[in-house]
Amino acid sequence: MNIKAFFYIVSLDSSCLHKTKSISLATQKELVWCYFCLIVVLWRRACSQYKQATSNEDLPIPMENPYKEPLKKCLLCGKRVDYKNVQLLSQFISPFTGCIYGRHITGLCGKKQKEITKAIKRAQIMGFMPVTYKDPAYLKDPKVCNIKYRE
Repeated sequence: MNIKAFFYIVSLDSSCLHKTKSISLATQKELVWCYFCLIVVLWRRACSQYKQATSNEDLPIPMENPYKEPLKKCLLCGKRVDYKNVQLLSQFISPFTGCIYGRHITGLCGKKQKEITKAIKRAQIMGFMPVTYKDPAYLKDPKVCNIKYRE
């Protein structure tokens, strides 16, 4: 607010100054100072209300979805699959039939599923693994695939 506007407002609001000529100059200056302080207080109050309305305190804050499931990672990505590692390969075959589990059960990516399948077939052909059942030595191993059997 510039000085001219301030004195214009004071002259409009201070009608008592124009009516009473008998007030001393010091008293008039005190009244003007009181009006000035009042206007400053009102102006600050208006500015603070405006600042509160435009602040970002009440706006929603950006945050990640808490219900979003984490991306599923392939268990074997970054690891080497070898046909001689029978304990690892036996976790991807059925204990009853000896069939290789599909991707929807193992949770592997396409590349690693193909590597596992080739390694299992190679191990079965070379005699490291049985073809029609799972080796009983590996039946108690922890399950890598998300499949449940009847006990």
